This record gives sequence, structure tokens and C-alpha cells, in this order.
Amino acid sequence: MIQEPRFVTFNLEGMNNTDKLVNSLLSNSIKFMNESASNNPIDYKSMSGSDIEEFSLASMKEVASSVSFPKERIHLVRNHIFPDILLKETGYGVEIKSTQKDAWTSTGSSIIESSRNEDVERIYMLFGKLGGIPEFRCKPYQQCLSNIAVTHAPRYLIDMNLDQEDSIFAKMQTEYDNFRQLPEADKISKVRKYYIDKARKEKKHEMPWWMGETTKVNLSFYNDLSVDDKNEILARACILFKSLYNKDNKNRYRPISLWLCNNYSLLCPNMRDDFSAGGQCTILNGKTLERPYPHIVQEILKNHCRIKDLLNHPDEDILMSIHDYWDFPYNPNDLYNSWLDMIEECFKENPQLSFVPIRKHIEDDAKLS
Repeated sequence: MIQEPRFVTFNLEGMNNTDKLVNSLLSNSIKFMNESASNNPIDYKSMSGSDIEEFSLASMKEVASSVSFPKERIHLVRNHIFPDILLKETGYGVEIKSTQKDAWTSTGSSIIESSRNEDVERIYMLFGKLGGIPEFRCKPYQQCLSNIAVTHAPRYLIDMNLDQEDSIFAKMQTEYDNFRQLPEADKISKVRKYYIDKARKEKKHEMPWWMGETTKVNLSFYNDLSVDDKNEILARACILFKSLYNKDNKNRYRPISLWLCNNYSLLCPNMRDDFSAGGQCTILNGKTLERPYPHIVQEILKNHCRIKDLLNHPDEDILMSIHDYWDFPYNPNDLYNSWLDMIEECFKENPQLSFVPIRKHIEDDAKLS
């Protein structure tokens, strides 16, 4: 098994004296820390996160004179400032993480970085693995962030064995330095798009709850809404979810249930009832149909005016949702006809709906009585 390097430097073009000085300080610190852990492994197995922070600080100050780094410029900061150690007047900082497990993975800091020190341009991750044989490694922060998970807020996942091309930023096709400078809403939006696209590619119906635009804290039931509020949501669902018109009964309503919870903080244990149950459509324009239409046709026609208005005069929410959920070619300058094209094609491909001339009924503004 190939031994991972204990210190990895930033890949910089034309390193200046400060870059080289910081490299020397940290590479010597890691060497010192590993020698200390090797000599007294038992002492390190029970160390807390705070102990590792203090040990990291002491190690840097211990080796500082050997590389001509002023030890008074090495500061361990408190009050949850990011990163943990500042190397004053260098633009560098060091984030300290550790685990009691015999593993090189852990949960990292918030993706928002709202407490980031504004003087820090580059950050190293110094990681202590205390389980098994204690060991310490250090590498550029962005090179060891593998994914994003949620505790009480979205946080990076750390993997010190990670190849740079497998980082979360490579997956999102962005650079850490570009991502970290985005406004908070734009960060969430970018991550949100990545996970939606990933779920779609893997044919999974999932979306982490923290990625929604909802501002409500408490969950409530969809069935408790007023009729008008229900119709507004049904109209938006008819626009966004192609699955409503597909043959796949199993997955027809699952994405809508997730969307309701994510965007509106609403629970709906019987989503199917609003789209499929409640009787078929038997009368249209005052005439009894020879063959009744499935209930979904009734919902489309009932909410058609609202649907048309939403697509011809889209608000920010519907535009963002279309961007997230429409997985078919569409004209952003003609959303209404793009939707008509989609729904017509879906009806033709679904044996249960193929006999319904849905586009004609919509364009003729067919009445349900």
C-alpha cells in the first residue's frame, strides 16, 4: 500500500518567499508532530479536539526558529473564527481537525464560511488521526473536501486520502476560491443544482432539505391549505413535473412530495389523491365524453389559466424551479409553448392518456361542465 504524503503544498506558479516560508514551517511542524506521536502514541489517542489545536500551535512555535519564522506571528484564534490558526502577515491560515477513529475522514466546517478571517487567502488543513497508529497530515484545504453533508447546517466532508480531481469542487465544476467568494444564496444555489443534477443522472428522487428556498420553520399539512392555495401549488406541480404524465406509476408522485416539503414545508401523505383519485373527467364543454378521461386531465384543465399566467409571466421561484426540474429541451423565451410541447409528447407516449387530445383541449380552453 502506497503511503500518502504527510505534507502537500499548494501548487502555485512562481512561489514567493512567503509561500516558501509557510511551506517550511508546516512541513517541519508535521514532521515534528509525527515524531512526537511515534514516541508516545498512547498520549495522543485520548486527545480532544482542543488538545490537538494546542499541540499544533506548540509544534509550529517549536520549529519556527529553525525556518526563521517569527513565532509571535503564529496565533490560535478563539470564538469559532475560521481558520483555527493564523499565520500573521502571510495571508495563510491553518484549519485543525482530528478524529478518534482509525480513519482519515471527518466532518469539516460550514460551506458558508461566514466567520472566515478576511486576511486569509489560503488555508491548509492539518488533520490528526488518533485511532490506530496516531498520525498527522497537512494539505491544502480545498484538496481534501470530498462532499457536503448536513448536521445543523451544510458542512464539508473531509477525506485526507482524496485525489484532487475527486474533490467536491471538481464535481461541481468550479474552483474553491471562486466558490468561497460567492454570496451565501449563490453558494446554496450552486450546491443545490449539483445535487439535483446528480440525483437526476442517477435516477434518484431525493433532495436534501436544507437546499430549499422555504423560509418556514414548522412543517404543516398540505390538506389543511385553502382551496386557492392548493390550486396554486397544483398548477405549479403540473408545470414542473413531467413524471405526472409518464407511464411510471411507482415514481409519479415521489418528486412532488419532496418538492412540497422542500419548498413549502408541507407534508402530503396522499399526493396521489389530488392528481389521480376523485373521479374521472366525464363531461367537457357540456357534452358527455364517450370515454372518460383520467383525473389528471381535469386538474390540468381546471388550472390551465393559472398555468398559462405563471409561464407567460414567471416569478423568480418558477424560473428557478424550471431550471432545476425541466430535463427536456425548452425555449426560455416561450415557456408556455415549451410546456405544451412536453405535455403533448408525454400524453402520446402514455397508453392511459394517448387517446386524449390534450393540446387541443388546452388551446380551446375546454370547460369541465
